[in-house]
Amino acid sequence: MSRIVALAVFVLAPLPLGSTDQIWICVWCALMAASLVTADLDGMVRDDVWLLAPLFATLAMVAAIVVAQEWRDPPFWPGNPVWQTASKWLGAASSSRVSNTVNGPWLAAGYPLLLAMVLVRAYMISTDASSARRLLLLLAWVGCAYAVYGILAEFGDPNGLLSRSKEAYLGFTTGTFVNRNTAAIFWGSSAILFLVPLLRFAHRRDRPDAPPSPRLSDRITFNSSSPVALGIGFAICLIATAMTGSRAGLLLSICAFLFAGALYVAPLSLGNLRRWALVGGTAVAALLTFQLVGGSVAERIGTYGLVDEQRLGAYQRSIAIIRDYPLLGVGWGNFETTFPAYRTAELGSLGVWDRAHSTPLELAVELGLPAASLIVLCWLWYIYLLLRSSLRRKRDRYIPIVGVSVAALGLIHSCIDFSLQIPGFGVFFAAVAGCGLAQSLPSELRKDRGKFE
Repeated sequence: MSRIVALAVFVLAPLPLGSTDQIWICVWCALMAASLVTADLDGMVRDDVWLLAPLFATLAMVAAIVVAQEWRDPPFWPGNPVWQTASKWLGAASSSRVSNTVNGPWLAAGYPLLLAMVLVRAYMISTDASSARRLLLLLAWVGCAYAVYGILAEFGDPNGLLSRSKEAYLGFTTGTFVNRNTAAIFWGSSAILFLVPLLRFAHRRDRPDAPPSPRLSDRITFNSSSPVALGIGFAICLIATAMTGSRAGLLLSICAFLFAGALYVAPLSLGNLRRWALVGGTAVAALLTFQLVGGSVAERIGTYGLVDEQRLGAYQRSIAIIRDYPLLGVGWGNFETTFPAYRTAELGSLGVWDRAHSTPLELAVELGLPAASLIVLCWLWYIYLLLRSSLRRKRDRYIPIVGVSVAALGLIHSCIDFSLQIPGFGVFFAAVAGCGLAQSLPSELRKDRGKFE
């Protein structure tokens, strides 16, 4: 039951419009907490705890920053000038804080806690290789199911978004997400979950073993992991990604496909001729893929180019905020309330800049440079572990390859947008990354060393 609850969160998080409403974050946090406290720890060893230690240390640091930001009349650092301005105009003394809102940091802390719990729970599920394979297969077909819905909804009800009217991105597929860029990265990540097992099958040139028993669950697993099924799933997710019209989403997804393929091929014993032929063939396949499915994206690139001038202006203004509040930021979750004071005429009067469109920049604005740097270093360390395992692991090497490919895609896109700040994709991302990290440890460690007690 504990595992079923966790899997339900992984599956359902993208459904309610990406779970961006605070109520859904609360619901998923409660369910993940219940799943964690009832989880079976038999598969955990001491090395697992050491691997997850940077995540726990980063959470502790963020919690300390939030407490500091909410501290009334802090004695060791100046409060935000907005409180002095409020006292002047309201004619009454008010408590000073680092945060420019009273409850912003507490409300914003729920989502990163959810991501951490999802990553840890997926890690615990995936300490067994067979469970990791089943989890990745489940997530792949979940992403495909959302892609099928998005494609059918675009043809059947192009102006609808679940039970609401679609107000933005008319003419483009978004599925259950409001933003097409997030939908593109979600389906691009799902496509990777199909692509890497396909590469594994093509390399081994064999077919999956017959189901060990006549049970229905075994037959379903067997059929859903066949090369034909994997190819169909990849094609559906790729088509859905292209139908979003997201320039960065499709281009980065294709780059992630190439990255995953390069990681799979790199340790193999291939002759120079075959290796260069494979590299050239892959590049041609990528170009053909873009030409076949990326028509709307190519049209948008031709019309608007690759660089968004307004987004560059927003980055410059975000850097200006960081210069004014370098150590503790303006308070977690307070970018939207702070940015209007720094908005310039070059950004125009249209649109609400509630996000920086760059997650690292927004973290630095809200938490300060030291905290943002530690969060980035934590993720870079996990990327390194996944990359090392992708090149060194002997069995089930495709699992960390999937993990590092999806992690790289999500993190790079979040540097120029906010896909990781949408819970519907963030939960999926954390589950895949946790699965890959669990299989980044050598299998011998779990056999030879004592279990976690």
